[in-house]
Amino acid sequence: MTLLSIGQFAQLVGLSVSALRFYADSGVLLPAQVDQDSGYRYYTPAQIPLGQQVAALRKLDLPLAELNALLSATPPQVTSILERHERRLLEQFEARRQMLLDVGRVLEGQRKLPAVDAQYRPWAAQQTLSVTMSAEAEAFHAAYVHSVAQLREHAQAADLEVTGGDFGLYHAQEYFSGPLQTEVCLPVGRVVAGQGRIRCLQLPAVTVVCALHPGTWHTFSATFGALYLAASQAGHHPDTSYTLSTPNGIELGFFLN
Repeated sequence: MTLLSIGQFAQLVGLSVSALRFYADSGVLLPAQVDQDSGYRYYTPAQIPLGQQVAALRKLDLPLAELNALLSATPPQVTSILERHERRLLEQFEARRQMLLDVGRVLEGQRKLPAVDAQYRPWAAQQTLSVTMSAEAEAFHAAYVHSVAQLREHAQAADLEVTGGDFGLYHAQEYFSGPLQTEVCLPVGRVVAGQGRIRCLQLPAVTVVCALHPGTWHTFSATFGALYLAASQAGHHPDTSYTLSTPNGIELGFFLN
């Protein structure tokens, strides 16, 4: 029988020697043979797939008991264990996100807002299909994409011409503080009756202050803050904020009263 030293096996499966000792002592991944005199541990090539599986599961930060249970679980049991772990990770993420928000509030006023090239332009009157959604920051993108898909399906079913790109309206000034409520809009060529959560919204012509956002959604709040300050200092009264995809990037802005 071909035997691999613990060092050789560690390299082949992607675990450290200390991790292999830990998993052996925990009964998760036992060596095939232990030398009675030296205490050296040896593994067989047949154990490589199991070792690689343990290494992959270890990256998920699973508790030891659940990792061990996964190795012999049926597909429904695997789903149940991973869903439970997903909920636990989301709770941990939310706790840390709240800590970050608390730190941000402490630092408020100590940071300089980013410089933005604030532009003022007319926003034409239009009718849109809209649906209201609410999602936490980590789930926001997926929820927004799903909402846009719903609106496009409704437009197609009603034989409506889509006349522009989708955009989101945010009626609260603070962005990504707790669940974010968004009115997802899709411009269409004519007014139709709503259905279920989908309604027809008519937006009047307004002036907006806007700027292209240079980063990802994680820093939207900084650009929104800088735009709000620039408009306020110019004597305007920013109201509803919006995000709009353009060929040049994401445009952030406010409707002005």
